[in-house]
Order: sequence, then structure tokens, then C-alpha cells
Amino acid sequence: MGVKTGIEWTEATWNPLTGCTQVSPGCAYCYAKILSRRLKAMGNPRYVNNFELTLHPDLLELPLKWKSPLIIGRYIDDRARF
Repeated sequence: MGVKTGIEWTEATWNPLTGCTQVSPGCAYCYAKILSRRLKAMGNPRYVNNFELTLHPDLLELPLKWKSPLIIGRYIDDRARF
């Protein structure tokens, strides 16, 4: 997470949350839940709680440290629109 990304439609990614709360039967087919298992298996420390909704306080102020406005892309979730 941070300023550099290989995603062509954004300049930065910012993910202060990981996981989700399942609310419907459609959640059984969630790609993000499957990806979170893979990230945990790869040793990503942000996914130690599996897919349980988890706030990462150390990332909350990250955008405040950026030098200029950026186009922000979020990863895995779609809870809000920027």
C-alpha cells in the first residue's frame, strides 16, 4: 500500500480495512474472500484474521503523508466511492 502501484487506472492504493461482514447468500461466491486466503497463505500480515473485518490503524493517516493529491484505488473492497 502506498504511492507506487502497477495498476494503470490509479496512482496509489490505500486499504485501511481488510475483510468483510457477510450479509447475503451471494457472499458465498466472493472473490475477495478467496483472495484473502491466498494472501494469508503467502504470509501477508494484514490477513492474520482471515476474512474477518479488520481495521489497520497504522494505515489511517497514510494519505496525509502524501506530497500531492493522488487518484486513489482501493484493493479488494468496494465499500465506498472516492
